[in-house]
Amino acid sequence: MNLTTKMLVRAAGAGLLLTSLGWLLARHTSHLLTGAGLILAGLGLTFGPLWWRLRSGGKGSAGAIGRWDRHARRNAGTASRWDVFRTSSGWAMRRKAAVIRPSLAGMRWWERWRVPLRSYAVPLARTGGQTVWTTGEESTLRIGRPGTGKSAEMACRVIDAPGGVVVTSTAADLYELTAPLRADRGPVRVFNPGGLGGIASSLRWSPLFGCEDPATAHRRAADLMGPSQPGSEGERWAIQARRVLAVWLHAAALGYHRMTDLAAWVADPDTARETILTALKTSPRAAAMMQAAAQSIDMSVRTRDGVMLAMAPALAWTTLPDAAAVGDPDPAATWFTVDELTDRRGALYLLGDDDGTVGPLVAALVAEVTYQARHTAAARPGGRLDPGLTLVLDEVALVCPTPLDKWMAELRKRSITIHAACQGLGQLRARWADDGASMILNSAAAVLVFGGCKDADDLRAFGDLAGEREEVTATRDASGRVTSTTTRRVPVMPPAMLAGLPNFQALLIRHGMRVVLVHTPIAWKRRDVRRANRETSHPRTVRRPGLARLRRAARTTA
Repeated sequence: MNLTTKMLVRAAGAGLLLTSLGWLLARHTSHLLTGAGLILAGLGLTFGPLWWRLRSGGKGSAGAIGRWDRHARRNAGTASRWDVFRTSSGWAMRRKAAVIRPSLAGMRWWERWRVPLRSYAVPLARTGGQTVWTTGEESTLRIGRPGTGKSAEMACRVIDAPGGVVVTSTAADLYELTAPLRADRGPVRVFNPGGLGGIASSLRWSPLFGCEDPATAHRRAADLMGPSQPGSEGERWAIQARRVLAVWLHAAALGYHRMTDLAAWVADPDTARETILTALKTSPRAAAMMQAAAQSIDMSVRTRDGVMLAMAPALAWTTLPDAAAVGDPDPAATWFTVDELTDRRGALYLLGDDDGTVGPLVAALVAEVTYQARHTAAARPGGRLDPGLTLVLDEVALVCPTPLDKWMAELRKRSITIHAACQGLGQLRARWADDGASMILNSAAAVLVFGGCKDADDLRAFGDLAGEREEVTATRDASGRVTSTTTRRVPVMPPAMLAGLPNFQALLIRHGMRVVLVHTPIAWKRRDVRRANRETSHPRTVRRPGLARLRRAARTTA
């Protein structure tokens, strides 16, 4: 026990003695004032030094760092129960309710506390009997190889989404687990260009929708092309390809053509020259657009081949029958708004394929939904959606190559939440480059790292984020007796321990607190999911209106 601690103990003892003496004197009316004074002096002597120690412990930055270090030593470098309660408990979420949902700002505080917590917050995981929550504006990222529990946890994000939800996946399991429950809240739409699981598409949407406007055509070209590696040779071709694709999308929309026609133009630009120029005569910027189209066709053969080659992956899905059936309808008959998502709490499921061929089409539709939702939110009170919109992007690098590095930082201001999942940091770097992957990690309020990773660099990076702790090591003599002990700094989460985490368990890196091991939820073990599965397997006993609507919609689509 050091000198400062001894002084604190002695002061506390003296303070308790004075408090007891004052209480005894205060029982007599003649010594009431004297007793009250002694009680106040004793309480001040008891708690004053302790308060000073907690407040200063050294002053300025040195004191703060010292307190953090002592706190980390007490909890082996992990978050304490108080840390979880302070940053991620239901109480912490309720304190932010009026900001997340502007409609609650006019209520009194006790009325807001009676509003269901799940209407503006989402339970993420559990640790030590506590639930870790995230608000309706905090985006999250989960990293892990297939089979570790990502999909089971992502399904819970779909079910618990307080408002509308957009779901992307390369498998049909998310739809099968969550669609019956989401049908109870609002309309359910399916966009399945990959033809997964034989699930019929109830939505048809063409990238040419709205491209009569040149600004929309430029935005749609960027959505179809996706992100490119900055500073690379491919980026130069991608920039030119986006410019050419924007002009051709504009021409196709004005000329009432289809995406298959545009793909044919890419294969043979010389034959399509007159068709493109004729369509652009009705453009609001006809002269500039016709000049840009002529330049795109008349450029040198080598340059034009490079531009067409860069455009080809964005249009490869037009050769797939299932994708062309739902992604290349008549543009004049295509109409899609986000009202059923933002106002009716609907659900939109977008199912991709394993090789990423339909990824540009899915990404373009997700980008369109996000664009409309962002503009809808800007006109709402507080500039936010109420309730918010949730984007559950499973296998985001493969099936939905959107500008995630920008969205993760910007959309939270509109109450548009992103829950993304990928298989590793290498997948993020391959799609968004090093800077983009860093932006995604930095913008995520919570990162769940599942076990099974084999990449030493990734494991070392997450271990560095977890920090270090102090470990006591004993020195023994030849007979095995302890002769001395030393303290050394070791990683809180060694790479081998992180790689060997069991399924449905993850390392949580949460903003505002130290790391902690959590148990992630399993969707098919939830009571509401099991009940929905029982009712689905026994259709004669089904009484739920959501399931009935879902089946009627499927029969109508078929």
